[in-house]
Amino acid sequence: MNLLEEYSKELTEIKYPINYNRPLLKNDKSEVHRGIALGTIWCRPVNRKDKNIAFQECGSLKWEKYQKIFSTSKKLFNEYSPEPDFEWTTIQYNQNQVSAKHKDRNNVGDSYIIGLGDYEGGLLKVWHHDEDEEPEYVDIKNKFYKFDGGKKWHESTAFTGTRLSLVFFNIMNTRK
Repeated sequence: MNLLEEYSKELTEIKYPINYNRPLLKNDKSEVHRGIALGTIWCRPVNRKDKNIAFQECGSLKWEKYQKIFSTSKKLFNEYSPEPDFEWTTIQYNQNQVSAKHKDRNNVGDSYIIGLGDYEGGLLKVWHHDEDEEPEYVDIKNKFYKFDGGKKWHESTAFTGTRLSLVFFNIMNTRK
């Protein structure tokens, strides 16, 4: 087993929490969105349906629980991305999520995405100029792909199997 396969196995075997605060990403075929953002994140309201309350949540859930995942993800990026010096502040983990067409409203500049796991399908669709044009279909399985998710419409296609996408992005301008 090579290092990429080891990282993939470690990251896809985790049960990520249900994420209620990203309803716009929910595709009609997805019952829930499992995922988490680690690193620097905005404080945003969270609606916990099970407790029927809304509150502000800052930072990552149970950070200590996710430190190893975050560390593994940094190693994965540094060893396999085509641009290891790319500056990012945050990693979004999406587990078995078919995302609807969207733009990432809080992202600044380019992002890198990679798909991990044992799955088929799950291509990234990117509209480079406007949402009425034909999209580019990108295979991100075990490959990093760079695009501006804040400016370009994008979504994922259906897949079978276990798929984890990791998006490395900035929520603040880190360029000097």
